[in-house]
Amino acid sequence: MFVSGGIIAQLAGVAILREAQKRQNFGIWLSSLLLFAASVWLMGQGLGWELGITWALTTISVAAYILILHPFFRAQAIGHDRVPRSTRRMPTPPSGSKWRLTAKLISAGPLYLIAALGLSLLIATKPWATELTRLFIGGLSTPLFWSIGALHATVDLNLWRVMLVPIVVSIITFGVFFLL
Repeated sequence: MFVSGGIIAQLAGVAILREAQKRQNFGIWLSSLLLFAASVWLMGQGLGWELGITWALTTISVAAYILILHPFFRAQAIGHDRVPRSTRRMPTPPSGSKWRLTAKLISAGPLYLIAALGLSLLIATKPWATELTRLFIGGLSTPLFWSIGALHATVDLNLWRVMLVPIVVSIITFGVFFLL
């Protein structure tokens, strides 16, 4: 009963998140995150906390795929031609030199990978659940953290922040790992 309620909460969260994207409304976006948190709680109640959190994180990613793929199945015409030429917005090319691009690529690649590994190392090794659950969630969280970091490195225009955030996160996470 709790598990099905958790799945329903995730699907409702996906629908509300789609609406928040359309309306650009922070309150609606926050309510979708609350539904995702409620789904984790419901699955934790139904399956036990360790297994429930693991299943909730796995099914949330499936719900995210539904969010991404839904417009492609509902579109009349699939592809770039379904958007009229007059309403297409082309992104402005990034300004800067090859050195700036190289710095962003280094930040998005190896620097954020090290930061993601540090965060995942904390999740996988510090005692908060059984060993199998820690390893499972720690391993699954590495690509999540790395993709968030790569997204930050490609979107943020401030080069100092792009370079310093992964370095600071790495120093903090590895410092906490060695101190605890």
